[in-house]
Amino acid sequence: MPADGAEPVVIPADLWQRPEMHTALTHRDIGHLFRLVRQYAGVSQTRIGVAVGFSQGKVSEYMQGKAQVTALDVFERIAEGLHMPDPARMTLGLAPRILTGVTHPPTPIPPRDGTPASSLLSVEQVVIGSRQPDDACDVDMLTLAWTVGRLDGHMDRRTMLLIAAGLTAESAASIANPWERLTLALSGTRADQEDTVERLEARTVGFHRLEETMPARSLYQGLTAHLNELSTLLQAGLPDRLRRRLAATTGEAAVLASWIAWEIKQPGQSAAFDRIATLAAQESGHPIIQACAYGYRSYATRGAPAVQNIHLAQQYLPAQGDNATRAWLLAREAEELAGLGDRQALIRLEQAREAYNEARPQRERAWTRFLDPGRMAAYRLSTYINLGDEHHVIDEGQAALNALAHETDHKKIAAVHADIATAQLRLGDLTEGIANGHRALETAQHTESRWALQQLAGVENALTLRQGSSARELLTSINAAHRALHRPKA
Repeated sequence: MPADGAEPVVIPADLWQRPEMHTALTHRDIGHLFRLVRQYAGVSQTRIGVAVGFSQGKVSEYMQGKAQVTALDVFERIAEGLHMPDPARMTLGLAPRILTGVTHPPTPIPPRDGTPASSLLSVEQVVIGSRQPDDACDVDMLTLAWTVGRLDGHMDRRTMLLIAAGLTAESAASIANPWERLTLALSGTRADQEDTVERLEARTVGFHRLEETMPARSLYQGLTAHLNELSTLLQAGLPDRLRRRLAATTGEAAVLASWIAWEIKQPGQSAAFDRIATLAAQESGHPIIQACAYGYRSYATRGAPAVQNIHLAQQYLPAQGDNATRAWLLAREAEELAGLGDRQALIRLEQAREAYNEARPQRERAWTRFLDPGRMAAYRLSTYINLGDEHHVIDEGQAALNALAHETDHKKIAAVHADIATAQLRLGDLTEGIANGHRALETAQHTESRWALQQLAGVENALTLRQGSSARELLTSINAAHRALHRPKA
């Protein structure tokens, strides 16, 4: 007969649904969680300890409130040991193991088999399937992110597609098979561990870069697989220096996952990833991760609530340095203040310019890779149009398009064309306004970006004041795009 500690922990499914369990998970009160498991599942402290990797005495300390869990990897270990279902994991602030409500086309990255690059122009094909350890599609997406994350400087869509075209299943496995690499990191030397952390950092940067061009649904499951791999390695007993680096890159990945979950209308999962980012920021000693989280959150609102999120983000900036994040937040504040009619927006715009001149976006943070002259020009454009200065908008719009001349269908292109279209429609240039409106709509649809489609709100408002079949046609197309983007994929 097995000893008490060796017996598996079986927790009734309905226990995870109880209100007091929800309270314990929401407050990340592990002592309360253990008490509920003991009370309703009849599990002893010893069996709980064996399941989650604690001594009986440590379990007792948590249950008595003498100790608290704060480390991200410990939360993950407890969730794994208790076989916590995904809704409970998300309430605790961990990534789900199985994604729901998100479908993915099954086509992997095409191999290098003589297929012309022109056939890859539909980037939606560069996607992943189910997250299985031996799934070549999954490895392809992780490898693509790792590859583009190692590039210096700007990466346009064409570069990304050419890289994707060259990734065969064999080359992907040899470059970045995550499960073999994890085994090596867990059992290998300090050099093996450092190499693994460097690869995961590069892959996080890559996912941030891919977000600019790829539809959110194409990235989401691969990004979640990446986060789960990070969680596994965080439990590996790495040296403190590597643990802090790994926690930081986990936070950088989590803020992006939260943003993408919002884009595909998964608010519960977005909130769960936000909590992961908070824990990772604390554990890594990089509070600026919270600045990024609040910065992303500002895009989900408008006006005063957006400004409030931006101000919260700015509280996490260091006194010196991180000028790319500083410039981004100041530019965001400028466009939102302008929408409220606050002329302080022009001061913020100048402060953003000064910060950007001192910034190194390609070197500072994973999320700052998007910030370039084209995006800064787009922020100026948005600010002027929100202030109602349509004449100034035309000049700034041309400057933005010139700065973005190397792009074809980044999500920011949609915002620039939408702002120019709004200004032209307000000035009475119906032909050019509608033409730019169609360009904005096409880009928003191609990138499947909820944010990009939101940028067409000004065009919609301007079109309601216009008569004629061309205006009605564009307005109908925009409304149809809204419905299609919000409709669940088959």
